[in-house]
Amino acid sequence: MNAHAVTYPALQRRLISSRRSRALFLSDTTQHVRSRDIAVEIARAAVTLLALGTWCVSLLLIGG
Repeated sequence: MNAHAVTYPALQRRLISSRRSRALFLSDTTQHVRSRDIAVEIARAAVTLLALGTWCVSLLLIGG
């Protein structure tokens, strides 16, 4: 086989080595979210909990 042939194990080794070599919190490798108002975050959490509660109640009604 050609020494430069691209094989699945070779791709895996290259991916693993590139993951090990880059820093965890570099701006290029992380996704930055702009800071928001605390009220917006509380509202988002409340909506999420309300949706989760509604989903659980609907599962109980369907199953019961």
